[in-house]
Amino acid sequence: MARILVIDDDQVQRRIIRAILTERGHHVTDAGDGHQGIRLQKEHAFDLVLTDIVMPGMDGIETVRELVRLYPGLKIIAFSAHENGYLDAAMKFGAMEVLAKPLLPDVLTDHVDNCLRAGREAGAITN
Repeated sequence: MARILVIDDDQVQRRIIRAILTERGHHVTDAGDGHQGIRLQKEHAFDLVLTDIVMPGMDGIETVRELVRLYPGLKIIAFSAHENGYLDAAMKFGAMEVLAKPLLPDVLTDHVDNCLRAGREAGAITN
């Protein structure tokens, strides 16, 4: 299965996502902020990155932009509870898919599976 990096400042959210994806057979690593996430991507070359948008320090938009700059073609899913244009911005700057929180397990795994299977396609904001 895939090697996935989850970036979110909310430790509980990271644990939930890790549990859902690990149960599906993926190897999941998590990071508490964008800087740590980029460092881990440099060290481990993950197949897919999931990142929250609203985080202190390096937010998810900056994280997406930097990951796309450093790793063109990297598959990224961005998620947020705040829909004030954040998810649209994430798509504009290179996220493959975007999800609105709360992340429902079946929706999350469907989007992860789609990203891992597909080439770069337009994503949709989904609950």
